[in-house]
Amino acid sequence: MSIEIPKEVVIWKFDGKTGNVKAQNKYTTNSGYNLFCSANKEFLTYGKEPMGINIVWAKNGADKKIHFMLPDKKDRDILTGEPVAFGIGGGDAFLYYASRPTGVNLKWASGPVFEWRIIGLDGKKGVPIKEGSSYAIVNVKVNPDPDFFIYLDRISGQADIGWTTSPNWPGKILANSNKYKSAAMFLAGIV
Repeated sequence: MSIEIPKEVVIWKFDGKTGNVKAQNKYTTNSGYNLFCSANKEFLTYGKEPMGINIVWAKNGADKKIHFMLPDKKDRDILTGEPVAFGIGGGDAFLYYASRPTGVNLKWASGPVFEWRIIGLDGKKGVPIKEGSSYAIVNVKVNPDPDFFIYLDRISGQADIGWTTSPNWPGKILANSNKYKSAAMFLAGIV
């Protein structure tokens, strides 16, 4: 079963290695992937921000800090739609949804939090994720409903990321439509 994923959220490409995107149980410095965003043509990576979460954009893909872990803890191909923990770098590396007063509602955890899903434009679940192809990323814990992780031009000093339901997303008019909500809920296993 699949569902059409809105093309506006299929903006992420995993690069820096060859073959399918694999889970990595033991991350070491720069042993992951780089994560290219087609919305701003830059790479998401760890970096210091004055406010909010420490995520920045790089002009090149030299940083290979993006890594994933699966609930079964195996170093294997990640399949579209399955739960993953989304890490950036080492230390308190795993992102999870949590309310915060400034910036995107994300925080860091030292251990894996399996609340993310990766899916292609065709919406098919159970397909290996291809390095260099475009995907959408969903967090199933976003409140009040699962939502897509997107580029979002925030005020200076905050990480330029967010959700389709963020008040200042340029596609906000479209975000009110059911296509984002129903696609994200499908990936979360709610529909």
